[in-house]
Amino acid sequence: MRLFFKFLAVFVGLSQHIFSEEEIQYVKVEVAAVIWKNQMTTESFEKVEEYTLANEILALEQAEDPQINLETIELPQGQIKIDLDYIEEIFFDDYEDIEDNQAEIIKPPRIYRVIDKKDHELNGTMRRIGKIDNLELSDHKSWYQPLNTEGDSPFVLVSSEKNQCIVKVFQSRYPRIHAKCVEGPDALEKAYIMSKSEFNVKPLIGEFLPKNTNKEEDEKVEKILYLLDEQRRISLNEFHYFDHPKVGLLVGVYKYPKEEN
Repeated sequence: MRLFFKFLAVFVGLSQHIFSEEEIQYVKVEVAAVIWKNQMTTESFEKVEEYTLANEILALEQAEDPQINLETIELPQGQIKIDLDYIEEIFFDDYEDIEDNQAEIIKPPRIYRVIDKKDHELNGTMRRIGKIDNLELSDHKSWYQPLNTEGDSPFVLVSSEKNQCIVKVFQSRYPRIHAKCVEGPDALEKAYIMSKSEFNVKPLIGEFLPKNTNKEEDEKVEKILYLLDEQRRISLNEFHYFDHPKVGLLVGVYKYPKEEN
């Protein structure tokens, strides 16, 4: 089934690249999760048996992994082969034939792929914040993505351990961030974690079904739900802090390509 998704993703990606005339704005997103330890608060929090952050969540590709599948894909009949190395070279890497008098073409970034830590924007900020007592920084990630509408933008998985966090960056009238974090119940248990290839073919196959865990009644345990769920308008080239007594998120969104000072 995953092979089927990868095969479809090739043609969805190429059709968008060939036929889309609308200029796409890309942004660089950077996120760091915050855990507050020994934090005193008078706020009360509800107990729940379960909570789901979102039905569908996109898992970022690791930098060392192929974007879709750079190996040759062979169809079941064994008659057609698609060499994605060749396709990627044609559509994304070969700009040598552009005439000198034509407008410069900006190469699209590799979207929803983890960016190397040395290229993070907030490394200095993270070092300073990391010195604050009773604060732990975790899951510092960065990626490129198109700035699409809310419906066409996925929640991206930032952290999946004790503090489970997702972020959606999208364009409404202005750029916006929707940040969600949970501590307590497993908020990813019933969520469908999508690969990049699956996300590419969602317009063709529709929504993915959430997981059905069917736990026995006596296995359910109420846990305190520490929930951060906030959406706000932002300006690009800034970073924002989403606050909570137990968890938090630092999120920066920057224009691509980066503006020269």
